[in-house]
Amino acid sequence: MRCPVCEEEREQSHTFCFTCGAALQKGQHRHITPEEAQRLLEISFGFEINNLINQAIEAYEAILEVSPHYADVHFKLAVAYEAAGRIGKAISEYKKAINVNPQYVNAHRKLGELYSDEGFFDDAINEFSTVLKIKQKHFYADVHNNLGVALERASRYKLAMKHYQKAIEINPNYNRAHFNLGNVYCALDLFDKGVEEYRLALDTNPRDALCLNNLGIALATQGRLEEARDVLRKAIAIQPNYARAHRNLGNVYFDLRDLERAKYSYEQAIQLDPSDARTEELLNSLK
Repeated sequence: MRCPVCEEEREQSHTFCFTCGAALQKGQHRHITPEEAQRLLEISFGFEINNLINQAIEAYEAILEVSPHYADVHFKLAVAYEAAGRIGKAISEYKKAINVNPQYVNAHRKLGELYSDEGFFDDAINEFSTVLKIKQKHFYADVHNNLGVALERASRYKLAMKHYQKAIEINPNYNRAHFNLGNVYCALDLFDKGVEEYRLALDTNPRDALCLNNLGIALATQGRLEEARDVLRKAIAIQPNYARAHRNLGNVYFDLRDLERAKYSYEQAIQLDPSDARTEELLNSLK
């Protein structure tokens, strides 16, 4: 028979691979030595860096079959599952890593990110808050930012704002935290502050089309139409297929009474996103 992990040929009667320690027969359980575990981890890591995700998953599963209380391997298996798009399995493995080691900061962080991406905002908030409780003496700008994202998505804007501000306090050049804080300010109708944060975000990443688009919206809301027009043009120059920026530019042209350009921008937006019924309504009203 061939070992499923290292692919070395083994005798049919063997229970475990002599090279890597993997179980060759289902239902076998034993404690592997540190040397055997290290060998399997090396094999698994080799699969990962060569983008052989399924093989890496099989190798990590082989380790856990004989040594299930291995928090680092549960974590690595979760990362591999996530890379393979198997989100439910990834969540399960991050939780297993935490069950083995409740202080496993990176598992809490990754689990929080997955919960946030999947729309489980209360669970995400809990995981990010746990990280901050575990490492109170350390500063995690990204955890504050990610906690802010989960709170914002749960419409808890004022608390989200505090965590974005904390992330920026830790890292003043944190582009994404400035951008996210700008979004929250605008959601709270604090457009002057929103514009300021968008500009700070653009100081570190001037080609961020999404940030330019949001800045254009904030400027237009303040009635600063010429500035909004120029910013939105820049967003489209950077990302020509950005349908929403074309639509927002059309809105600005409409408010400037430049109806021909408004019509052209709406047409571009619909061409890029035919499902945009609102822009089609605006275009029809112009026609």
